[in-house]
Amino acid sequence: MLGLAGAFEKAVEWIKKEIENGKPLLTIMLNMPEFKDEKLTINKIYSINPLIIGYSDSKLGIEIDPKLRLEIEWVAKILGLKTIVTPPVIHIVRDSEQVGIICRDGYGASDPVLLEELSNRLSRRKDGFAIDVRIKDSWIGSAKILLASQQFRRFLLAVLLLVFLPTSISLYVSINYSSILGGAVISILVPITVFFLTAITTYLYLRKRPSTR
Repeated sequence: MLGLAGAFEKAVEWIKKEIENGKPLLTIMLNMPEFKDEKLTINKIYSINPLIIGYSDSKLGIEIDPKLRLEIEWVAKILGLKTIVTPPVIHIVRDSEQVGIICRDGYGASDPVLLEELSNRLSRRKDGFAIDVRIKDSWIGSAKILLASQQFRRFLLAVLLLVFLPTSISLYVSINYSSILGGAVISILVPITVFFLTAITTYLYLRKRPSTR
C-alpha cells in the first residue's frame, strides 16, 4: 500500500482536493496523475458523477469477446450488479447507475473491490489483454467479492439466524428428546418441517428487502 492508503484511496483524495480548490472538471480529468500500489495502478478518471476511476493505456487492446463478457457478468452478479454490452464497451451498472466500465484501452470502477477484481481478471499478454484464469486466485477472489457485498452479508446473516439456528436446535431436541416429541417418526419430521418453514420465511423476508450496496 502507499503509506496508510492504497492507490484507490489516494486517487479519490486527490480528486476531492482538486474539486475543493475550484479546478474545472475537465482540467482535473486531463491532469490525473498516476497512483500505484501492489494491487492497482490508477491513471484515469472515466466519470466524475458517479466517480469512476481506473487504468488506461492505448496499447492495451482489450478484446470484448464472449469469454470476457461471461467472466465480467459473473463478477457483476456476485456483487449484485448487471452488465450492459455496447461493443466495444462493457458497462457495469447498479440499478440505473454505472459503477464500472471496460473498454479497449482500459477499465474503471467506482469502488476498490470491483476495480481490483477487474484488474485481476485482466492480465497483460503479448497479444494484448486476456482474461487471467488462475485457479488459485479464483476461490480467494470469489470469497473477497462475496464478502464485500452487503447484499450477500445480509443473506448469510439471515440464513444463519433464521434457518440454521432454529433447524440446529430442533435437530438437537429431536435426537436427544425424541420421546417427548412423540416418537422417532415425529422427531425426524420436526427438524425437516422447521427447516422448510424457516427457509420459506427467510426467502420472503429477503425478497421484500431492497437491494443495497
